Amino acid sequence: MRIPATVGAILLTVLMSACATIKPHETALSIGPYQNFTGRLMVIEPTRRWQVMIHWNGTPEEGMTRLTHAASNRIIQLSWHHETILMLDNQSPSQAWKSITSEEMASNGIILPPQKLALILTGKLPKTLIRKNRGEWEGKINGIFLRVKWSDEKHRLELTDITHGRKAILIIES
Repeated sequence: MRIPATVGAILLTVLMSACATIKPHETALSIGPYQNFTGRLMVIEPTRRWQVMIHWNGTPEEGMTRLTHAASNRIIQLSWHHETILMLDNQSPSQAWKSITSEEMASNGIILPPQKLALILTGKLPKTLIRKNRGEWEGKINGIFLRVKWSDEKHRLELTDITHGRKAILIIES
């Protein structure tokens, strides 16, 4: 029995694509996409720890997040549009939005600026992160050596700043 040329070409294409290898940085993340959720954010540093409720609505291009610390009744809102990040703190005397840098956020334990975190949460892995194991990546982002772990079953994202000894754990609840 003779196979028609078009069927043979399709079979050959399928067989060749089955043998293709995918480089780790080209592999899609199994995270998200999460553009709108509530959850808990825990930050663990060598000298302090804190936990907040997080309400997230954002993409890498723009968004807003609200962090609520129940024990102190402090509410911080972050808003971003491309590279610009604004912050509103309910315990600030001015009660006005102010510009904030990634370095200022890092001094308060925020490992990644919201734009970079939004990349990961929308399932886009920065090319500087290399897959180490299933659900685990390592590499440099903004000069920080970072380990990223994702647990799909627990909806838990763990970011470890190996450079400074900090860890952030995000648990997505809804």
